[in-house]
Amino acid sequence: METLKANFNSVNKIKVLYIIDTLEGYGAEKSLVEITRSFTRIIPVFVHIYQGDMLKPRLEEAGVRVYSLDLRKKYAFNIAVKKLKTIYLQEQPDIVHATLFRSEIIARKLKKVLPQIYLVGSFVSNAYSPERFRKKNTLDKLKLSYFQNLDKRSAPLVDQFISNSDTIKENTSRALGIGINKVKVIYRGRKSANFDPLKVHGDLPYLNNQNQILLNVSRLIPLKGQLDLLKAMPQVIKVYPQIQLVFAGHGSFRENLERHARKLGIQDYIRFLGRIDNIQKLLVKADIFLYPSYSEGLPGALIEAMMAERIIIASNIPENLECVDENCALIYQKGNVEELASKILNVLKNPENYQILAQNARKKAIEKFELEKVVDEYENFYLKAAPKQNLESGNVQEKKLRILHIIQKPQNRGAEIFASQLAIHQKNNGNSVKMISVFSGNANLPWEEEIESLKASPKLRFLDYKAWKKLNEIIKEFEPDIIQANAGDTLKYAIFSKKIFGWKTPIIFRNASEVGRYLKSGLQKRLNSFLYRNVVGVASVSKASEKDLLVHFPFLLGKTQVIPVGLENKNSIEPIQLEPKKSKHLIHVGGFSFEKNHRGLISIFKKLIPKENDIVLHLIGDGPLLEEIEALVENEGLSSKVKFYGFRDNPLSFIKAGDALVLPSIIEGLPGVILEAMYCKTPVVAYNVGGIPEILYDNTGDLIKKGHEEDFAEAVVNILENPDWNKTKDAYELVTGNFMNEKISGKFLDFYNRIICDT
Repeated sequence: METLKANFNSVNKIKVLYIIDTLEGYGAEKSLVEITRSFTRIIPVFVHIYQGDMLKPRLEEAGVRVYSLDLRKKYAFNIAVKKLKTIYLQEQPDIVHATLFRSEIIARKLKKVLPQIYLVGSFVSNAYSPERFRKKNTLDKLKLSYFQNLDKRSAPLVDQFISNSDTIKENTSRALGIGINKVKVIYRGRKSANFDPLKVHGDLPYLNNQNQILLNVSRLIPLKGQLDLLKAMPQVIKVYPQIQLVFAGHGSFRENLERHARKLGIQDYIRFLGRIDNIQKLLVKADIFLYPSYSEGLPGALIEAMMAERIIIASNIPENLECVDENCALIYQKGNVEELASKILNVLKNPENYQILAQNARKKAIEKFELEKVVDEYENFYLKAAPKQNLESGNVQEKKLRILHIIQKPQNRGAEIFASQLAIHQKNNGNSVKMISVFSGNANLPWEEEIESLKASPKLRFLDYKAWKKLNEIIKEFEPDIIQANAGDTLKYAIFSKKIFGWKTPIIFRNASEVGRYLKSGLQKRLNSFLYRNVVGVASVSKASEKDLLVHFPFLLGKTQVIPVGLENKNSIEPIQLEPKKSKHLIHVGGFSFEKNHRGLISIFKKLIPKENDIVLHLIGDGPLLEEIEALVENEGLSSKVKFYGFRDNPLSFIKAGDALVLPSIIEGLPGVILEAMYCKTPVVAYNVGGIPEILYDNTGDLIKKGHEEDFAEAVVNILENPDWNKTKDAYELVTGNFMNEKISGKFLDFYNRIICDT
């Protein structure tokens, strides 16, 4: 490890040749220019293929050489390749980095001519998202499909990709058939000092500075959602006639927006500024920043609004939610004009109530998107790239790892099942993987090799020297590069063994719940603090789990990453025959523990019976509270309507057969059973706890406030009487696109490699 770090630190400056469509002032171009202007360890050289060089002076001021090909024909790829070949041979760069579709295709054609090129590509937008296809007419859909096919066929020529967000990485990797291990996520950056509201001053002559300002900064195209803003304005104007909606940006949709404003009779309240340079001044003048997009890359304008400490109202698309959350913005359902208008009115009525969101937004933006941090990540990426590691072959040989997984015990619990599935994928990718358990158990987990047990004693969790010693012996023999402690007591045993026997292997912890719910005393918090101070990273199953962890242990900031649970691909799922055949069937899958709230579930079920008499509840799982719940069901006279199955290794067959999955848990991380129901296209009703709202919302299921049993029962009745199959379709697409283990395993490997390089 030390040798690896030394090699990285000894690399001299390298040259990167950037190929980009134009140097106009759009988001991707602006971000790349600002990043490269700040390099100290990389020599950047730019080539823009087509006319448009607004940003060229910015590069030349920083001493960056710029070549302008100024091609006029959109698809003159062969001419571009011929000219680029001359520039490449003259500059002799170490790396070629292409950005935007046409430049990507041109760069790949160049590599066919000069195969020694080490080529980096870019993912800067959700180019092939279902939303983009839905917004196009038939001819444009065919064109987009053609371009996607062209992109997909030539993508294998690229050595590595840089994506500006995790969302874009996952979606574009899938669309192009690219392994996610080939893609590195580096966010766009901004200098927070340039957007400091205490330092940016001055009136704007083209605005009435007495009016309240609603601001949108974006290109004017249908996917940006500006039409929704116009539709919301009549409701706002009725209450606040001094309002002004300002659009900063230009695009092909402007005439449509102007026409729609006239149709609504609100044209006097709307300002179209076109492209402007002093965005900072405009942002600090805005009372509310509005971002109603349907599809994005990583939204630079949204990041700038965060930096400027604005009150933000944004649509709930994944790209936006990678920047903001409910702690720093008001989030509304994409396309819901009524909800958008309501949130605008709420802010205008009591803006002081929302200033804390604006303050949190600036803090989060500085923490996540500060330019200096982003620049450092780019430079490190280039310096570690393939030509410097393997000059003879020009190929990167991905380092295979030795991974040791520790589980609580072989038991049919989500944490252990997922750890086993993850280990299988890691082994199939060529890594050496070993699984051990702290305690003995007899469950048959998916892992087909031996699971060696430390044979720890549940009564000696703090004095189990024999188990700590055995773990030390396993580590000496196996020599892992990384140890993953998977929930439960695994971290405790790993840390105590490491402290006593002095081994050096880095440990990461998989946080599968909300740890704060289990901290009942100061002593518990001090113990957990000791354990967490000795890990190099924590993989949390959900954003809620990560947030809870950082609230209680803020020193972990910068060491955490959200990596969700995933599912295995199934060719087909055969539903079980549930009895009685003509009844409605509710399914619950989960261990009988207090977190799963079986008592609350029985209470909800009792409320359902008067409304849906022909209904049966099926409980799959076992656990310490099973007998107690069986007695409760008998005492309530529900034995004919509530069926117990114990543990079953085919829960998907039950879920597939059910009319709905119900999950009124009081504590959760990110429950895999909800993902399984979505995969089975079975409707879901669940309490709003833990990470559940990150996957269950208006488009994918029914989310109920914790403890609101009447609302829960009403949602179940609605599903049984009038199921919304659009929701189940969207839920299925969410799961298959983002929560399959094949992709999740790649996220863990990325996390390991980052940890190992930083340790």
